[in-house]
Amino acid sequence: MALIVGSIFAPTVIAQDSQQLRVVEVVWGFDGRVVTGQFMPLSILVDNLSDQPIEATARLRRVTGALNEVGGISTQPVFVSPNSRRWVQFYPYILGNMATWYFDLKTEEKTYTFDPMDQPRAIFDRNRDSKEAQLSLPAVILDQQGVATKSPTSIKHMPAEIFPPYATAMNGLHALFLDHAPDWEAPRQQALLSWLKSGGQLHLMKDGNNQTLSFSGILAPLNEPFPEFPVGNGLVTRHDFQRDGLSLQVVTPVVTPPGLTQDVAEPEQSFNQIGTGGNTAQEEATVNDDEILMWMRELTQPDHAWILIFLLSMCYVGLIFPGCWILSKQRRLHFLVTYGAIAGLAVFFSLIFLFVGQRGYGETTSLHTLAVARAEDATHWSSLEYRTLFVTSGDLYTLDDKDRQTLLASGAADERADAVMTSGNSASFVARVPPFSSQSMIFRRRLTMDDWSLTIANVEQNGSELTALTLSFNDKFPLNKDNQYFVVHGKRIHTLKADDSRKQLTYAGNASLLTTFCSPVREFDDGFAGILTPGRTRGPDYPDEANDPVAECFQRSLLKLVARSAADDFYADLKRFELPEGRVRILIYAPVPATQDMTVSSDVKREGRILYVRDFPMQIGDSNAVPGEVE
Repeated sequence: MALIVGSIFAPTVIAQDSQQLRVVEVVWGFDGRVVTGQFMPLSILVDNLSDQPIEATARLRRVTGALNEVGGISTQPVFVSPNSRRWVQFYPYILGNMATWYFDLKTEEKTYTFDPMDQPRAIFDRNRDSKEAQLSLPAVILDQQGVATKSPTSIKHMPAEIFPPYATAMNGLHALFLDHAPDWEAPRQQALLSWLKSGGQLHLMKDGNNQTLSFSGILAPLNEPFPEFPVGNGLVTRHDFQRDGLSLQVVTPVVTPPGLTQDVAEPEQSFNQIGTGGNTAQEEATVNDDEILMWMRELTQPDHAWILIFLLSMCYVGLIFPGCWILSKQRRLHFLVTYGAIAGLAVFFSLIFLFVGQRGYGETTSLHTLAVARAEDATHWSSLEYRTLFVTSGDLYTLDDKDRQTLLASGAADERADAVMTSGNSASFVARVPPFSSQSMIFRRRLTMDDWSLTIANVEQNGSELTALTLSFNDKFPLNKDNQYFVVHGKRIHTLKADDSRKQLTYAGNASLLTTFCSPVREFDDGFAGILTPGRTRGPDYPDEANDPVAECFQRSLLKLVARSAADDFYADLKRFELPEGRVRILIYAPVPATQDMTVSSDVKREGRILYVRDFPMQIGDSNAVPGEVE
């Protein structure tokens, strides 16, 4: 075991051999750009020029500033056949600041290093040296495997062989154009369907023989004969032309960000500008991972006896001076007595500070979680999770997850993390954590849960305002006295009330603009005062959390999680958010169920909250089911 641990964390041995291995191509994201606050595919084409197979561990490291390696190391096993090429795909989490990424292949004999890769600009990132801004959302046309065509030029191209096999890696894609039925294995087909059901836009064109596309198996729901039809929350559009007919007139409306037009001079607030534009920017940005993780780390701050430590410090300083100085003036004493007194005081007070200042105030190894789970359908959810592991004993800790398409990253944006991460269906996060410290992590997983049979039973509007809403559910629905329920309609958010006896969620009013709801201010209307502002007097339905820092953190984080849920709709600025007409969004804030736990290599105390997000068309009896779905 010691040898394994040593090999994981040993320094890299550089032994580059450009004649044997080389990187042919690097593809960031789907269209060469990245989306901040998402796990993005990074595809690297490796060419083995030798007649020997290469079996290695592929590693990816993030470096910022003056060669400051941060965030740990992502790894995966790789095998490259002799005289052949192989795509290696990682899924790094994209933070707001720029970075350089280092990729290498480590075998038993040597480490093959390659040129560093600069992280490209993110969407909505303004070029400060010009008046231009990237106002287009990520959209690509899929090229058939082995076909090197770049027609048409109106849109970016993506090779079919690097389409991600995980639904959890699809959040950075807005629209996909297809002119053929991809010859994919089941995981990639499922990833495409999951992305579509979660809100993607799929555009189907005629194939090379000018025939309508036909799909089978998992993708059979795409065979509806209508010009436009929904699949879950996504939309499929058929076009009566081949790929050469895909013009800018067709592409431009598809890639224009929601809430903007091509005539808008100012783009949305950049993800990268969070914290640079004053409090307003911080309150309106949909992605602010650092603040959420900071709040979670504060949950495990030790409760030191600071007054006693201060008094002991003053006593120590006083004994050194003037105490030892007075002692040195005593002519009858040997001068070594003074030095002995200084050394003795240092040892004595070191032992006292060790005893008084030790972390022994009831802390326990704990795992705190905050999550946003977006519904794919009635039983599948894409969950973005912030986790903080606090330990009282320094050791090597492992978090494992199986069969959930787990992508993971360190939450240390600007700090070095002694961690090794492996994403996929057999995912693991291995980190060496010092005693009485914490390790922050970010995960995205595809969760399978019970069907709540959540269905709209009644909905009413007065003009553009929602006035009544009733949803029914079954016994599997999460009910708890501390749960909170909301509905988003347009730009406004309303409260819902759960009735366990009638198995219904009913409209309770208390409307507020979503931007107001998510702003951390001190004054709200009476209907929201007890819900939104941590530490203030609660109403009768909400407990007083002033003396419970964990409950206060979870309550305060609700605002950030609601704002964070808008990022998956490609909104960087919450002011521009507006749910499409004819749709409502149900929000449920509840404790993380035990069925969603990850395996941890140590006994931990687990606490967490999850915000469930599910969209419904405003149709009575609609449960968002997808006819013909095949799992």
